Amino acid sequence: MKSLSLSTFIKFSSYWSKLVGVRWQLLLSIAALWIVSLWLRNEYGQDDSNLWLVMNQFIQLVKWTILGLFLISLLTAVSTWAYFMNGVKNKRIAVQAKFGDGQKAEAGWIPLTVMISGPALRPLLGTIQARLVFSEKRMSERVILDTNVPRPRHWWRQAIRGTGQTLLHDRGIYDVEKVLISFCDMLGLVSLPCTIPYTQQLYTLPLPQEEQKIKAQPNSTEEQKHRIDIPKRVEGEHVNYKEFETGDNIHRIVWKIYAKSGQLVVRIPETKDPYASHLYFYVSYYHGFGLQGGVFETELLNVYKDTVRNLFEAIAQNGYDVRIPHDQEVPKLSGLSEKKNELFQITAAAWQSQLAPSGFVNYSKAAFVCLPSLVPVGEVETILKNLPPSVPLVVVKLSDAIPSPFQLQVKDIFFKPEAKPSDKLRQPWLLSSLRRSLKENENDIASALKQRGNSWLTNDIEFER
Repeated sequence: MKSLSLSTFIKFSSYWSKLVGVRWQLLLSIAALWIVSLWLRNEYGQDDSNLWLVMNQFIQLVKWTILGLFLISLLTAVSTWAYFMNGVKNKRIAVQAKFGDGQKAEAGWIPLTVMISGPALRPLLGTIQARLVFSEKRMSERVILDTNVPRPRHWWRQAIRGTGQTLLHDRGIYDVEKVLISFCDMLGLVSLPCTIPYTQQLYTLPLPQEEQKIKAQPNSTEEQKHRIDIPKRVEGEHVNYKEFETGDNIHRIVWKIYAKSGQLVVRIPETKDPYASHLYFYVSYYHGFGLQGGVFETELLNVYKDTVRNLFEAIAQNGYDVRIPHDQEVPKLSGLSEKKNELFQITAAAWQSQLAPSGFVNYSKAAFVCLPSLVPVGEVETILKNLPPSVPLVVVKLSDAIPSPFQLQVKDIFFKPEAKPSDKLRQPWLLSSLRRSLKENENDIASALKQRGNSWLTNDIEFER
């Protein structure tokens, strides 16, 4: 039987809690009323007390009033929910949704619109709410459908619509599997769910960071098939010389060399090659920790992808065509061009445990190598032995990807810091066994990297370049 980690439990509990029809407010209200009535009966429940007779009548009045409000609230919610379910079953009601530009967006807050077409009814003084349900037990923020869409030249509506924003924090592909419609009563005690199949895709890019440039040179020469816009100088003055020959331009004779050695040499005219080699950026998503796909693993992947995008864009400023070899099969997105798209490749990647970096990196071609600190130290040592000294190696430190709950800056005392989705993971991450294993592995990696220059263990690419 597969064990359930803390990371996976947090992920699944958050998902299933949104599908429960009874909300915690109902249970709390029932418990509070029961405790208050029990206390009053114990304190004043004497048969010969006039005060208790009056109080008992008042309690009965309040009890039946509250019970009546509960019943009205619940009955309207249940009846409109049942009517909606019947309309969906008979295909008289349809749901449409749109978020982002329909294909891609930067990770963060994305516009979201949900519309129900057909004879849907709202509960009395209640609301209809909608969420998108994605694959891998993810959900969007709720949208309240509070706008009527009138039928042209008629007074009644043809649809109801809700507009808002949803936080798509994870960098990757969001596959919408269904829409969750919830009918909430006026007291907010129940949230009756109804799921409707719906298909749509969108991918969220890693977040760009401060623009930088990191020096990198191609480590191999390829067949000249790919022309570049800016020719690269391959020979030129002050670089190469040759002996003077008949037909050479005498204006190119280097007289200083002739005065010292008596040898006539001329500068080689500068030539530019309209082709250039590609720069191979090897990025591994390998892990050796038996990850289970919980919230911790997802957040570590988000941070790693942000760093990889930052590195990729910094390396691309060298003017070479940067290629990122695959260490896994990248899923295809409907409607996306078949042209090379490195940012989508970074976005669509996931942690994998099949292809280790020692068997993935081509040492004769690699111009830059990036590994996560989830890679076992043995793999890192193998890379260090085979990688040419001139090729930079970056191991992204992930143990600090989720900040400590005790991390506090001076400005936080006076100004409330901006809330982040990872904030709720700070306390669990501090107690996580994955964090402890990751810290131990990073200490071993740091010791191994000291034996080689041009290598870094960092969570920030502000290293020497």
